[in-house]
Amino acid sequence: MDHTEGSTRPTVGAILASIGGALLAVGSFLAWAEVSGGGTSVTAKGVDGSDGYITLAAGAVALLVGIAMMTRQARRMLAVLVVLAGIVGGGIGLYDALTAKDSVLDAAAEELATSFGASAEQVRVALDQAIDAGQLNVSISIGLYVVIAGGVVALIGGIFGLPGSAAEPAATAGRFASAPPAEAIEGGTAPPAPTPPPAAAPPADEAGA
Repeated sequence: MDHTEGSTRPTVGAILASIGGALLAVGSFLAWAEVSGGGTSVTAKGVDGSDGYITLAAGAVALLVGIAMMTRQARRMLAVLVVLAGIVGGGIGLYDALTAKDSVLDAAAEELATSFGASAEQVRVALDQAIDAGQLNVSISIGLYVVIAGGVVALIGGIFGLPGSAAEPAATAGRFASAPPAEAIEGGTAPPAPTPPPAAAPPADEAGA
């Protein structure tokens, strides 16, 4: 794995973070749930409630941080912010998708209670009975799917943007492996190896013998 691949990971992470943030922001303005019945239908957008503004803020953070990661060296704090934004935005979208029916019916019961002169609990029971009878239908709309997808994409982008990936140690090891010895760097060239001393001549009597 070369240094090029190590430097590509933060760039890919920045792109994914920006895309995920944009999806979170756009999905917050789309319809999250739809109530239909009697030939009419009513949709609830994400920004109609507080959860939509939270996913919008998470999307803005992921988008801005993703752009910042493109223009400067990716740092751990930036990548961590994207990871948190993806978890918060996508998590809220997933939770609302699992509880969309109850949330929509509770909100509708509170709004209709004043019109019918009854308590919210009584209106909620009537709505449940209408759903059981097939007169009303509550379904998840595309906005929640966009928000969930944006959270997942932003989360992946943040993970890719985290420094210290497997590519960086490999590139660092390659640079150290190809580095010249310290002696050659300091002196320009490596000093020659010391010449061994000549062997001592034998004594004269032994030479004559």
